[in-house]
Amino acid sequence: MNKENTPFRLVFMGPLYPENEEKSILGASSGSISSAPNVFQWNLIHGIEETLSHPIEIINCLPVGTWPRNFRRFFLKDRQWKNGEAVCHEVGCVNLPFIKQAMRASKAKRLLKKLLRPGDHLVLYSAYMPFLKAIHTLPKDVDVTVIITDLPEFYDLGQTSRLRKTLRNMQNRLVYRCLSRADRFVLLTEQMKEPMQVGHRPWLLMEGICAAHPEANPAALSTSPAFLYSGTLHYRFGIKNLLEAFQNLDATDAELWICGAGEAEAEIKSLAEKDSRIKFFGFLTQSDVANLRSKAAVLVNPRPNEGEYTKYSFPSKTMEYMASGKPVIMYPLEGVPGEYAPYLYFADGKGWEGLLAQMNHVLAHPQEARLKGEAARDFVTRNKCRKAQGQRLVAFLKGE
Repeated sequence: MNKENTPFRLVFMGPLYPENEEKSILGASSGSISSAPNVFQWNLIHGIEETLSHPIEIINCLPVGTWPRNFRRFFLKDRQWKNGEAVCHEVGCVNLPFIKQAMRASKAKRLLKKLLRPGDHLVLYSAYMPFLKAIHTLPKDVDVTVIITDLPEFYDLGQTSRLRKTLRNMQNRLVYRCLSRADRFVLLTEQMKEPMQVGHRPWLLMEGICAAHPEANPAALSTSPAFLYSGTLHYRFGIKNLLEAFQNLDATDAELWICGAGEAEAEIKSLAEKDSRIKFFGFLTQSDVANLRSKAAVLVNPRPNEGEYTKYSFPSKTMEYMASGKPVIMYPLEGVPGEYAPYLYFADGKGWEGLLAQMNHVLAHPQEARLKGEAARDFVTRNKCRKAQGQRLVAFLKGE
């Protein structure tokens, strides 16, 4: 059959869960779960379907920890479910270390053999080892695109166990070996090209996807303004700088809202007990975080521009923050392209003083901050929305 007359078929593969099951999965987890990858994948899937005007098939597995320490289900069932009209094939397993990964790889391989035909496109989200093993032996008449949001060598940045580091290094070597099967890549930053050994293979830059948000509440800047940070509460992500900056803020009626989970929780709770202006909400679902964003005056990402990994990272909260229509304060990270600069308040230096200066500036210039927030929202909703990114990906796969 002539390739031009062959219907465009796409199968999506990734560690995701149904959009309406976040609370139940969180309830069965010991600690937090990372919701950002799930949001990214569903936004992209919806964008692809809007572009193709038909549903796609999905192969997934639950992105949860092992039993019993991290997740309270010993056996994860194979199941088939629908998201809209899209059919999702969920790969189950016995939820124990090593057994889990082996079963998922084997089952995913069988599903791919069943679903894929010559000329089809497979889009794989992330370098998840069981799924990489499943695609490694796919015939060359299937086009494989891998979306890389984090370099494998920067997983487990906070891990100090020598054994864990050794196992991670061994796995990373396998990851790169399996990635040799990829025909093309989608990368979050341009700097990823070299370590990912992209070479002459086609690649597409996609920093993130903007989801739809309700209109911003402009009154939030004028009455008891609240600064919000939502995300991982690890010290390497700058939470200490944010706490220091807020405690030195000129506006004594302002509040600091923090939600998330991580090693800094104990210090945040202790400060909240001493200072009623600091509010700690713990780990929240995406809908609850969105509700807080709508009420906050200013959104802050205190991640410093330190460490090699910042070149290979575009924080998903940057897109979420901008889409809310609120002013955003952050450090100028290397992985954030220059086109975003006009819409953000960049803190100078690496210490808390730069954050403090911008926090005071935003409160002193509410009209400017409101207009900048609205411009940021307009920029990402027009250029980075799910349909725009879905169209870019489909055109990239078609070689257009």
